[in-house]
Amino acid sequence: MSLAQYHNEIRSRLADELGTCVKDAPEKVALLYPSPYHVGMSSLGFQTIYREINESPGRAAERAFLPDDVDAHVRARLPLYTYESQRPVADFPIIGMSVAFELELAGVVRSLELAGVPVLANERTDRHPFVIMGGPLTFSNPLPLAPFADAILMGEADETIHQALDILFNVQGRAERLHALAQIPSCFVPELHGDEMPSGGKCDDARLPAYAVIRTPHTELRNMFLIEAERGCSRGCAYCVMRRSTNGGMRIVPMQTILDRIPEDAKKIGLVGAAVSDHPKICDIIEHLAAEGREVSLSSLRPDRLNERFVAALRKAGHTALTTASDGASQRIRDTINRKTREKHLLEVATLAREHGMKRLKLYMMVGLPG
Repeated sequence: MSLAQYHNEIRSRLADELGTCVKDAPEKVALLYPSPYHVGMSSLGFQTIYREINESPGRAAERAFLPDDVDAHVRARLPLYTYESQRPVADFPIIGMSVAFELELAGVVRSLELAGVPVLANERTDRHPFVIMGGPLTFSNPLPLAPFADAILMGEADETIHQALDILFNVQGRAERLHALAQIPSCFVPELHGDEMPSGGKCDDARLPAYAVIRTPHTELRNMFLIEAERGCSRGCAYCVMRRSTNGGMRIVPMQTILDRIPEDAKKIGLVGAAVSDHPKICDIIEHLAAEGREVSLSSLRPDRLNERFVAALRKAGHTALTTASDGASQRIRDTINRKTREKHLLEVATLAREHGMKRLKLYMMVGLPG
């Protein structure tokens, strides 16, 4: 790949986006996602931080991604460039990274290498960009990020990103910045905290829901408008990270708030959350959107919530397949992991899928559980 081809690829994707923010501001942040564009642009958290920064007066965020073909990028000796201005990531004073799960740690390393930034935090000096990380991994297993991050925003960063950037743009010197960031209760500074991690942050409920600002056809969730229907979960399944990240239980976004946030031209809507089907108005929301001619996708369907009305609404909203979870091959296993699903729920779901003309039923299942 040549530099011209790289820039042409970026410009082509930008031309197909709706909602891109190109903003001239004195304080700029490079948001570097450690997976390719088609994955990163499906991340609601990444899009939320992008929107939060760009809505701040005097600040702008520009996106960059791990290349689709890393080896070709390395052979061509190309640095990473941001999408909005095609500026090298290493030229930004601050790099923000959102990491979803452990497998993206390899992408963290490769992304920083390609950007020309020392991968290990202890090798960076005042002349290097400051690397601040966050994302879903901070709820489950944040310590592996510690060698690579100057600071880590634990938990929900909808608000703490602003506190952190206030410090980073107003405090000079790496050591001074680290000490100032350590005063944020949910900011983990590995150099100062060691392996004593603070608890995760929780944003004010008034900031909910998170929603996507950019829609694109070049993504896993093609041209879909993503919006939270709820945040957290109250079920407490033994295997699930949400047991530690509910921040006081499930927080419901009112139906009208969700509907008001959806753009008029959005034809495909993705309702996001760990327990979307537990929303008390979920059938009303789906039926309303289906009546407007929109397709609706849900990030989670609990079999004990699926009934005649629910499945009929999903079918009207464009579903041709029903996906839920048994989470265990036997009732003993489901009971062990505190899963509320019963065999009768799964049989009922199969019946409803057939009666409403679904082409297939897909079940997720846990394997390799202790005992």
